[in-house]
Amino acid sequence: MLLPNFDPAPTAVRIHRIGYVSPCRARNCQMRATLVAEKVDTAGRHVRQIELCPLRCQIVIERERNSGLEICDRRNE
Repeated sequence: MLLPNFDPAPTAVRIHRIGYVSPCRARNCQMRATLVAEKVDTAGRHVRQIELCPLRCQIVIERERNSGLEICDRRNE
């Protein structure tokens, strides 16, 4: 019998612009978040997300790329 996986492992990170006002969620950052980094599973379903400023988002992109996740940059779409 197959059991559902309620905590799927993320396989990609989607980066896109946000259309609402939010503070950057990085610790001790006072900047305004303009980007969202979403981790998605193999089926493209949202696993988790975090709102970030451009500087912190670039740090996340590099960290996740080094850990083997695919980066889908949708900032210009």
